[in-house]
Formats: sequence, C-alpha cells, structure tokens
Amino acid sequence: ENETPGAAERSFPRAMMSLSVVDRSIEATMATMIPPLPTPATVSQAKRSARVDVPFPELPSDADTELPSWRTGLHSDWRLRLGPTEFQIHKVLTGHGPRASAFLCSAFTTGQQLAGQAFSPSEDCDSQVLNRVNETDLSHILPEQVWPFFSQALDFIYSEDLLLNEENAVPLLRCADALQIRSLFLRCVESINDILTVPTAPRILSDSVSLLGGPLADQIIKAASDVIAEHFDQYEVEDLRRLPPSTLAQILRRDDISIMHENEIFDFVVEMASSLISSGRGDEAQQLWQGIRFGALSNNYVVRAAQVDMIPRMTLIWSKVLNRNGNHALQALMQEQCLSEGRPIPAPPNPRKPFKDMVCAVMYSVDTDARNDQDVERNITAATLVAEEIEFLGGKAILENIFARPPSVRDSTESGIIMEQVDVAFVLAPWTPSEKRIARLINFVDQGGGAVLLSFIGGLSKGVWRDLEYEPLITGKVGDDTPYEDVYLSSPTFASLDVGTVGTKRSQDTLSCPRILCGVDSINGRRRIKSTLVEGAKVLAKWSDGQPLVVQHPEKNVFSISQRVSRIFELDDDRGHDDTLQLVLNVMVQAGKEAKRLRSLRRLSVARQGNNDATLTGGVNVSL
Repeated sequence: ENETPGAAERSFPRAMMSLSVVDRSIEATMATMIPPLPTPATVSQAKRSARVDVPFPELPSDADTELPSWRTGLHSDWRLRLGPTEFQIHKVLTGHGPRASAFLCSAFTTGQQLAGQAFSPSEDCDSQVLNRVNETDLSHILPEQVWPFFSQALDFIYSEDLLLNEENAVPLLRCADALQIRSLFLRCVESINDILTVPTAPRILSDSVSLLGGPLADQIIKAASDVIAEHFDQYEVEDLRRLPPSTLAQILRRDDISIMHENEIFDFVVEMASSLISSGRGDEAQQLWQGIRFGALSNNYVVRAAQVDMIPRMTLIWSKVLNRNGNHALQALMQEQCLSEGRPIPAPPNPRKPFKDMVCAVMYSVDTDARNDQDVERNITAATLVAEEIEFLGGKAILENIFARPPSVRDSTESGIIMEQVDVAFVLAPWTPSEKRIARLINFVDQGGGAVLLSFIGGLSKGVWRDLEYEPLITGKVGDDTPYEDVYLSSPTFASLDVGTVGTKRSQDTLSCPRILCGVDSINGRRRIKSTLVEGAKVLAKWSDGQPLVVQHPEKNVFSISQRVSRIFELDDDRGHDDTLQLVLNVMVQAGKEAKRLRSLRRLSVARQGNNDATLTGGVNVSL
C-alpha cells in the first residue's frame, strides 16, 4: 500500500513479459501434440493406400436367388401337372416375354379370377380348392408320347437352352402348338427343315402322323414321305418298321419311289407283312400287299405271289392283263368286279418312274449305209428299244449315231447331244465311233457322268478309250476254230420260289441277289470271246461259266456289259427273249444316280469355295 505509483507502472511490463514466455512454451507444447494439416500430395497418397475390401457374407440359399428355375420351385406361384408329375413354375416368366406361352398366360388370368372368388369372405377357404385354382392340368392337352420331352420345353422358356434332333423335334413342336409358344414353334419348324435327311425321315414321319394334325402335319408328312420315296432303295426293312402300315402303303403306291424293279417292292412287303402277321396285325399287312403292282413283277415273282394266301388270284390275272395296256374299259371292269366280290382294288397298272428327272443319251455307232447288214438294223432297233423304255419309265432319252463318217459326208458342224445336260449315256458301238465323239464321251465321264457300255471286239475296245483305260472290260477274239458256247445266267428252280425267300443266288459270289439283277430271271448268250479286266475293276455279275457279265470301273462311273448279250434285243424262236434289256436299264439307273451324286458334290464344293449358300427347295412352311 505504501508503494508509489511509479513503482507499480514499472512492474507491469515485467508481468507481460512473463506471460509471453508462458504462451511461447504452451505453443511449443501444443505443436508437439497436434499433427500438421495434410497437404494435397498427402491427401492423394492417403486415398490410394486406404481401401475397403469386405466380402459379401455368402449364405447357402444365395445360389437360388440368381436365376429362377422351375427345377427348384423356389418362389414359384403356379403348378403344372402332367400325369403323375408336377412342375412348379413362375407366372411372370412362363406367361410373359419372348418365349412365353399364350395358353398359360390365359390360364393364369382365369386362375386369378377363380382365386378371387375362392377368397370371398362368405366362404371358407378350402386348401384343395385353392391348390386347384393355382394349377393347370396338361394331361389331357398333351399326348403321353410328348410327356418325356416337356421338361425341355420349360428349359427353353426359362433359359432358351434347346438342342433339337429327330427324337424331340416333333414332340416339342406339338408342345409349342398346343401351348401356343411361338418362338419354340418357329425354332422346331426351322430345325425339322435342317435335320430332315435319309436317316431321320422315318422317325420324323412316324411322330408327325401320331402327334400332329391339320396343315402342320400335312406339310411335314409330305416332306418326310418325299425323302423316303426318293431314297427308298437305301433303307432296310428295320428302318421303316416304325412307320404306320397305312402311311407306308401310301409310299409303296407312289410312281416315283426309288427302286430298280417291282420285285424289290415284293421282297420288302414279304418281310414286313410277315412281321405284322406274327404280331396279330394281319389287316394292316393287307394294306401293304395292295401297294404292289403285280403286273410289273418278273415271271418268277408272279409264281411266288401266287403262293401268298392274302393275294387273290384274280388280282394277279387282272394285273398281268392291264400291265402296259392302258385300256380304261378293262380297268373299269376290273374295279367293278373287285367291288362286287369285296376284294381290294389292285395298285394302278401305270409304271414306276426309276428314270424320273434323269436325262439319258442312247449312243449307237453303226454304218447306216450298210443297209444289207442285218447287224445294222438289229443295233438300231436295240438302241431305239432302250430309248423308248427309258421314256416309258419316266426319263428323257436322246438318240444319236456316233459312227465315224468319212470326211466327205461328215457334217461340218458335227452337232450332237449336249453332254452337260446328260446324266448317263448308253453306248452301243459295234463300229468305231468318231474321234470327236470319243473325246466328248471321255470329258463327260471325267465330269462325273455315267456310261454303260456293251463291250465289243471293235468299237470302244480299241483306240484312245481303251488306251486311257476307260473300258473296264476288254473283250478279245479267239481263234476261228473255237466252237461257240452257250452261256446263261442260272435261275432258281420254281421249287425254291417260296415267299420266305427274300433273295436268291444266281451263280454269283454273293449270297443275296445283286440289285442290278433285280427283275432279271434269265439271260442267254452264244459267243466265242475272251475277256480281261482293268486292274481293280469290280465284277458285279457273272455268266454261268464264271466269265464276267457286268463290270464296274475302279475309279470312274463306267460300267461294261459283256458283248455276249448283244443279241439280247432280238427275238429268237429257239432260245426265246431274255431279260438283258432289264439288266441294261438297271445298270443305267445305278450309273445315273451315281452321276447325280457326283455332280451334286462338285456343285457343293464350288459353292463353298465361292461362299455361296445352296438354295433349299421344298421343306416345311407353316404358321402358328
């Protein structure tokens, strides 16, 4: 209290100085305790190093929530019944979307209306009633044959997964048609067009007959029947056993069925009918017998047919009378008699068409100026007979004389057959053809065309044709003092002709009759010749003395028939007319079909090289 005012003022600065020292010590202490503020560089570094990586906790039921499936039934809201089997489905997936079923969508709507009535407050909710409300029974909508494939239809609706083949294509098409699944319907139709081939046609046809109806069935049945008829000779009896007999009978009655001779149809029906009769289906077997054109059978087969109890004798008589006749009055009389006696009307007498869509060149080489030579008239008649028979059997025949004329009378233009349009050529050349015609024939064979030759000592058995080994059977002349020999194609005796014999051995190395001998009961020959073969050539038929009768070239589509049969086209009172004309026609059919196959492969190869798509014809064209 006694301190003077001056002394107090002097003490104040000292106090302030002491506070400043304290503040600086506090700041220093705080600086060591608080970290510095981050700079932009340190912020970026913090973001890169600091990451959150926490896995989602997996639960056992999570896999079921990814894709809904009718197989698990999880969250399903509708049930389908097919016999004893139930399918738990989802309405939003099966009733809506690009693969939806219009039928099920309608069923869902109807079910919801019934459900609203079932939940009326004035009534008790019966669980069985509610179950029926939320259920659709397809057992009476889809035939039982379709049931094993129904799960594949659901797989398609849910995931679009579908692999179609000949076993499931038609059953799934029936599903699509009945349940109104447009996308599945179109997918099945497209697949049937792709998979309809020779091996698959019988299954597709049989399923279509039993499962489909209306225009849908008509188109598929026609397409499959066309394939079977066109390639009938490639099927075994077992391959066609699944077909309904009525459907098979319709195929057997077609003019364009692929056979060489009516005997083949008889052999097929014998085996098929025997199986049906043994299983108690004799009435169905009767339908197959009606598909045979008995008038076109060879004589030996007529004897076999006469031993079949199911074939009326008058049917055989009328068929023989009307064969190649065309008398409409007789046909009307036959039909009237069959109806009055309660017998089935035989198959039409018009011929089959083994040469259908086939163009054939009939080329003969004879010197027409040698009018006094009987061989000239005989060979011209033979060539004309072959051409007329080809036309009668559905083909187109073009006749041409390819004899080498002297330059003085030769046509300067040398016009002739356009070989590019020909499938198979029959060459009857006892005289040597012109060099230009031989060159055209060689080029024709090189391009896949078929050639059937009657081999002679002259003709094509010398020159460039022989030098280049286009002739598989080389015929040589023996000494003049060599006696003539009678040869033949041995025939089975009538005692062995029973209906249980499908094939007979005809002095060949095979147990069954070669197809080129179908309809050939006998062939006779009387010549002095010797024959040699090109290396690798295949002997298809032999004479009774073991000499080759029909020979196939090892590399080319060329067949030779022994010149012992050059007399086959003339009628001989002592020896009778034989079946060599039928033999020639059979070999031509085989060569013509091979030519079509080879040329088709060539065209396909060219199209692939040019990246061109082959044009499809026919097929199935139906709408939902």
